[in-house]
Amino acid sequence: MTNYEIEMELDKASKALSKETQSVNLSYWNSGSEYKAKLKDILKYESGQDIFDYQYYLPESIKKSIANKLGFSSEDFYESQSFAFSQSTHSIVTIAVFLSQRNLKTGIIAPAYFTAQTCLDDLKVAYHVFNEFIPDFNQNFDIGPLINSDCEAFWFTSPINSTSVYFNQNVINDIQELLDAGKWVILDEALCVNGKELSRTLGIQKKLIYIYSPHKALGIQGIKFSVIVTHKKFTDEIDRLKDCYGGSLNYLSELGARHFISQNYDECLRFYNQFWSDNYKRVHQILANYHFAHVSPDISGHYAMIFLDGCIGTENFNFAIKKLIKEKGYLIFPGVMHGFDISKQFCFRINLLLNKTDLEKGLISVLDYMGKFIENA
Repeated sequence: MTNYEIEMELDKASKALSKETQSVNLSYWNSGSEYKAKLKDILKYESGQDIFDYQYYLPESIKKSIANKLGFSSEDFYESQSFAFSQSTHSIVTIAVFLSQRNLKTGIIAPAYFTAQTCLDDLKVAYHVFNEFIPDFNQNFDIGPLINSDCEAFWFTSPINSTSVYFNQNVINDIQELLDAGKWVILDEALCVNGKELSRTLGIQKKLIYIYSPHKALGIQGIKFSVIVTHKKFTDEIDRLKDCYGGSLNYLSELGARHFISQNYDECLRFYNQFWSDNYKRVHQILANYHFAHVSPDISGHYAMIFLDGCIGTENFNFAIKKLIKEKGYLIFPGVMHGFDISKQFCFRINLLLNKTDLEKGLISVLDYMGKFIENA
């Protein structure tokens, strides 16, 4: 089954519940009501932008502040060019077209955000998925297969997709080795928590492309914006692609950009970090009661991948989860939907911005059920 088919099957099962019963998806991307209500009290932003004229660029007056907050030095800023988009999907599409026009075979380092592979497929860009490094990416990563391949560009996702785990120094050193070897590197840091950007280590280099969308990590979707950051050498080329595939900026893009460089963004970030970390501690306490379930100790963000000591096929998973939805009202998305191979070890994502009670009760219900299912498999 495709990821879309899995999602639609589970959605259908959820909608089959009575109107009085609403299912809770522990893997969902939206935050819980408690987090949203508290963050709403903190969030403050100006709203005086022009809503009539075509807006293509962010104001020059704020570009350097954005670059500095993303971790680029002043020297890097003058060697770089940034391109603003209304959302990171537009950034991904634009880079995919860039790779297509340059006929660059691309290595996708799994797990990666699904849009990247879909875009390369649709644009007929030759690619190879390197999925041999998961689940313990930082421990297993080996630059050898990449260097020895015929790929000319490599697409990394940081943090590691759906895990909130960031690359260790060995992986970062290997990325630099790829750049030194003349390879292109795309760093999709759209979900990166501010302060954890690889720009702070790698800076601006001629064949290095970054993607950012600073509000995504906070679970704020309404005023988000995205930027591609590249070496200034490619200004004209990517600017033309942005015009075709990114289009104009909406009203909320500039609003989001201005909010990002404000102190209020930092206040929101502090609350975000406190909220997810409190829920993460509770998840650790719950997992201590289940010997077959594990989570990384190195998380820094609101998504966590729970790994189970056993494998469950997609068909069996769908059967089990649809039954769990009906009996308990909870569901999860399998790790295969986020780029993980669950044929060897089953895993599923949880959102640490959910309401505490929903997360606690839901995780216990899922683990109780999955534990029996694995034992009987």
